[in-house]
Order: sequence, then structure tokens, then C-alpha cells
Amino acid sequence: MTTEIELKYQLSSKYKDNSEIVTAITDMLNTKNITFETNQNQLINDYYDNDTLDLRKMDFGLRIRTKGSKHEQTIKTAGIVKDGLHQRPEYNVDIESRIVNLALFPSHIWPENVDVLALQQSLQVLFSTNFSRHTWLISQDENIIELALDSGDILTTPEQPSFVINEIEIELVKGDKEALFTLAKQLLNIVSMQPSDISKAARGYALYYDKINKPK
Repeated sequence: MTTEIELKYQLSSKYKDNSEIVTAITDMLNTKNITFETNQNQLINDYYDNDTLDLRKMDFGLRIRTKGSKHEQTIKTAGIVKDGLHQRPEYNVDIESRIVNLALFPSHIWPENVDVLALQQSLQVLFSTNFSRHTWLISQDENIIELALDSGDILTTPEQPSFVINEIEIELVKGDKEALFTLAKQLLNIVSMQPSDISKAARGYALYYDKINKPK
């Protein structure tokens, strides 16, 4: 188990092409002589729950992330979100295919009254996120931070309306979480963005609610 600690920011709608943000961030890090490595990947994430939204009621989030030919199953349990800072325990397991296996998670995370096997059999994909992630892995003093620029969509099915993903996440890999705020202040000088308490999963659930409540 790890505790995910990150700041989330929504980017201004004025940005039509995030290449200028990539350039601005890279130039800022170079100017300040900050050590970093860059990478870019396409990420597909399927989020699971059942018709009665039992995982959502437990404040759990379950996804399978696909990056290239690799798959990772993740569950995030109840956490704390305030002023854009998200702190949630999470459990990550590498898997061979995009098939949920709840037995791979520690048994102690589940409330006593949960039948894990029955829960697994009831699960389905409620929504997915598909986005490009440009990352800067930053090493500064004793801190390691992953800065991610995400651009893409959240959708329930290809035929349904979607939400646009256009955001920055600043995640603590190692060190003091105050380093996140220091980096955020530096970014605010060059990027137009606002703190966000709403995760991709929360926006995906909102899209799902709209879908099932839409008059037929």
C-alpha cells in the first residue's frame, strides 16, 4: 500500500495546444537548474463498479490502467481532499490482462460485510479515460516529484458525450509534501491553472449519472 499525495489543477480553456505548456515548463525547469527526466505515454483507464455503485458508496475507486502492452489494477480507498491536495491510500497490482481480480488486493481493505467474490462478479466498466500524459520526473534536494500534463477525454461509451481532460497533477514520489506547493507556485507564474478537488474518477461518475438519468 502507498499513499498517493498530489495536487491537481485544471488548465485554462484558453489553451488549444498544450505544446506551449510543455515548452514553458521545460524551459522553467532548465532555467532553475532543476534535474528532471521527461516521458510521454498514452494511458487507457477503465473504471469499474456495479449497478448499485457499491464501490462508490464505500468511497473506493477501482480501475485497470493500460499503457502499451502492460496492465495495472489499482484500488484507491477513502482519503482526504482539500484545496486541490489529494491524499488517498492506494493498492497497485500488475496483471496479465484487462480482467478484474479483487483477490489480488489485501483482504483487510474490505468492510466486514462485503462479499468480495459476489462484488467482483457484479462489476462492469462504467466509464473510461483515454489521455496523453507528458511527465517530468523531478529530483530536487531530497524530494522526487512527478509532474504530469494530461490531455484527453472521459467517456461512458463512444456514442455518449464526454468530458475533456486538460489538467496538471503534481505527485509526491519521495520527500516532503511541501515541495509540491513550492513547485506549484513556480508553475502558477507560467501556466494559467486553478486548484481542483475533483478527480478524473469523480468526473467520470458524474458523466455516468447523467447517462443513466437522461430521459429516454
